[in-house]
Amino acid sequence: MGMGHFLPLAEFAKRLCTFDGFSITFIISKWMWGSQQPTLVQRLASSALDIHFTEIPDVTVDEDEQHMRGETILSKYVLKAKPHIQELLQSLHSSSPISAFITDFFCTDLLDVSARLNMPSYLFYPTSASFVCFMFHLPKLVSEIEVWFKEADFDVEIAGLPLISATDLPTAVQDRSNSAFYWFVHHASHFKEASGILINTFAELEEEAIKALSAAANPSIYPIGPLIFPVSDAPDESRCLEWLAEQPPSSVLFVSFGSLAVLSSDQITDLAIGLEASGHRFLWVLRAYKSGGSSSLENDISKLLPEGFEIRTRDRGLVLLNWAPQVRILSHPSTGGFLSHCGWNSTLESVWHGIPMIAWPQAAEQRMNKVILVKQIQGGIELRIESNGFVRREEVERAVRELMEGEEGSKARQKMKELKDKAKIALMEGGSTMKATADAATHLSHKPGLTP
Repeated sequence: MGMGHFLPLAEFAKRLCTFDGFSITFIISKWMWGSQQPTLVQRLASSALDIHFTEIPDVTVDEDEQHMRGETILSKYVLKAKPHIQELLQSLHSSSPISAFITDFFCTDLLDVSARLNMPSYLFYPTSASFVCFMFHLPKLVSEIEVWFKEADFDVEIAGLPLISATDLPTAVQDRSNSAFYWFVHHASHFKEASGILINTFAELEEEAIKALSAAANPSIYPIGPLIFPVSDAPDESRCLEWLAEQPPSSVLFVSFGSLAVLSSDQITDLAIGLEASGHRFLWVLRAYKSGGSSSLENDISKLLPEGFEIRTRDRGLVLLNWAPQVRILSHPSTGGFLSHCGWNSTLESVWHGIPMIAWPQAAEQRMNKVILVKQIQGGIELRIESNGFVRREEVERAVRELMEGEEGSKARQKMKELKDKAKIALMEGGSTMKATADAATHLSHKPGLTP
């Protein structure tokens, strides 16, 4: 459920199909589908690959649950859908025995279903190995630290990670009174029931985290990334590629906060003024709700940006509403930086294309990703975010200038270029990712010695 989890899992399925004998069935729910998901499912289903889709019946989400955090809603949805998934697994298993069951880390309550059917079960992690380290450590962490993390003023030590401020731990665990806290601890406590964990990372990117996870030995760890959605060869209708082609090499800062984050009106104003004051070229994907408390996205740029902003920046800036072809933009030679929410898919796409980042986390585990990006990977620079989550225009200007023309930005750019080369090598024959994928394929199929 959700594009950020579906896309890397779809890429892993395609990669598995390069090994002989794999037939893959996705159990899907349309409850959380994004606008692009039906097209992607259709494309996979109609490809020459042995990939199939089967849908569970609709499950009603209670009205009161709509006001809960996403982690709680997802977890409760899985519990409600569990009987349907069990029935479907039994039906599939009786017609053609299933060699392995792979499920999302928000779906640990399904592990007992596959166990009853004697299916080896694997958890799929679309995020970092560092986050998996945190989840393994979480039950012990909450038993030792009684204060709410959002109120803590100390660093937390977790094997495989740099020291991390308690306030930089995932947003779901910051407040113990929120049900999302319970669900995160609940899922973390079930990890050891899995036969293995498939992680969207590669060995050279997170050496310490993978080493720490491998030392635990149970369950097995498979760093099978980066699972990057390929650059589409379909015509681009957003006009941004034509605009990018007119810009000098490595001169444009790409600004995007993913498919979920929405900025306030005041934050949009300060971001706009900071971008303008930096003097650098930018391509900005802007999402904001309509005024008056509406949950609909605004589709009129003039109502969102400061007066005269587009006119003043028309020679070096382009603002797009709601969506842009991110992979195409990051792969374009004119793109020289990425101001990002630090979602893991976006971080990996930056690594894959060698683009340094400005870290502006919004939610979920993105603050942790920021720490990994800045302190461990050293592929980006950090914005100073105030205690209320606001970033001032002066800070935007400083960070953009530093990334695009400063010494710190130059170091981050060089580091990302090095990681880009390592990522490509990891996916070559004999590379770390291909070895881990072959190992995973062997265990998933119970056929020794598989090679792609």
